[in-house]
Amino acid sequence: MLVEQIRTFIQSLTSNPKVVELVLQVQQQLEKGHTAIQFNETLEDELISSDGDHGYIVQQGKLAGFRRFFNQEKAIAADFNNSQSIENNPDEIKKAIEYVCQTLELPVIEAQQNEQDKQWQASLEFLAHSRYILSGGPGTGKTTTVVRMLMMFSYLNPDAKIALAAPTGKAANRMMQSINNLLPKDKPQTAQTLHRLLGFNQQKNTVKYNKNNPLPYDLIIIDEASMLDVTIAYRIIQALKPSAQLLLIGDRNQLPSVEPGNVFADLCGMAKLNYKELIENFRFSQDSIISMLCVSLINQDLETFNQYHQHKNPQSRDEKHKAMQDWTDMTGTESAIILSPIKYGRDSVTELNELVMQILYKNNKLNQGMPIIVSKNDYALNVFNGDIGHLHLKNNQWFANFNIQGSQKSINLDAINGWQAAHAITIHKSQGSEYDHVLIVLPNDLELEILTSSLLYTAISRARKSITIWSSQRIIAKILATNENRMTFLI
Repeated sequence: MLVEQIRTFIQSLTSNPKVVELVLQVQQQLEKGHTAIQFNETLEDELISSDGDHGYIVQQGKLAGFRRFFNQEKAIAADFNNSQSIENNPDEIKKAIEYVCQTLELPVIEAQQNEQDKQWQASLEFLAHSRYILSGGPGTGKTTTVVRMLMMFSYLNPDAKIALAAPTGKAANRMMQSINNLLPKDKPQTAQTLHRLLGFNQQKNTVKYNKNNPLPYDLIIIDEASMLDVTIAYRIIQALKPSAQLLLIGDRNQLPSVEPGNVFADLCGMAKLNYKELIENFRFSQDSIISMLCVSLINQDLETFNQYHQHKNPQSRDEKHKAMQDWTDMTGTESAIILSPIKYGRDSVTELNELVMQILYKNNKLNQGMPIIVSKNDYALNVFNGDIGHLHLKNNQWFANFNIQGSQKSINLDAINGWQAAHAITIHKSQGSEYDHVLIVLPNDLELEILTSSLLYTAISRARKSITIWSSQRIIAKILATNENRMTFLI
């Protein structure tokens, strides 16, 4: 056990049992995503500092945490708090607005005079700040706004180098496709994962680009920024050249990163002049089921949630088989996904994949067109954890087709080190994707700590057309009453 190894190590450095206990508490909460804990007693020991200059633990006010994460979060906060204002020529800004409006066939007066249009507000504010944060739920126009930002920046800085990136390959592909659908056809953009952007070396656990060898880009745009953990965010900040601009895009109400920290939501709470939250929904009507379920989760409003969704709760194998048959008959499989918060056990991704494969293929074997999801990063093959491919048989061998940076790539299935069927995937793995139809299956376990309102919000916000939930009422009530608030040094 890691905790016991840490206990032994710390006991070799100090005889103070309170310090040992503090370190263990910090480690236990770190494993749940917290980079800090509340600790009211001030301890004096060589292993503890108040400023992160030495030792293993930092105590600042009533917070305590590991020195590494304290210093990383301190650097991230300083970078955003000390971000530079950028002076732009008003006449050139006007020309840039006219160029965007003409190219995208928008009325010019909307950009110049409508102060209620948050998309234009964000576009203009972004040009004036070296750091900018754009948050919004599904359908609020984040992509439309980013396209305006991108076009205006390129008009004002025609020789600038721009990088688009996201935490996962799937999110990077979706980012690239959605942006290119709106950009002029002669100005396509490519997107990459953050690991590719930084030049991550898996064997050495190092990155090519850092403070001493900065990235060559003048503007870096990162989508699905709610998935950023502390360390990757810190590495990005360190790798920016002094004149570079950084734009973070995400949804502050989604799940935080798998690894420790709550960077995006914390930065949204900190930022003032260089932050905009888009609220008006252009995809769904105000009373649409998907929109109202998302709003009720944000507000933790159980009554409204139940008003807009009558969930099912099939229990036996036969009940689940019939309910799954009905759902697949209704939705098809072209743009549909089944989501669960857990990988194994009852109501898990494993169980649901077996169930749907019996319905679709009458077996649990490999099948033509079957979706698979990669579970391990492979830098040699250029496929990463969360990438989804589809199987096809060629010369009696199975291959998986992947869309990588806009190009189709076929990889022998035997060469992929770690994959699973992907009719059902975890809610965490679904981040960065959208589907027409989503089925969410929630385990009937009140003790499951991951059942939070942000988890269910993330799952529901993957849907474009329909949402179906299998759950008991008591689990829904528990989720609506549980909001995951990670404790960090950023807040």
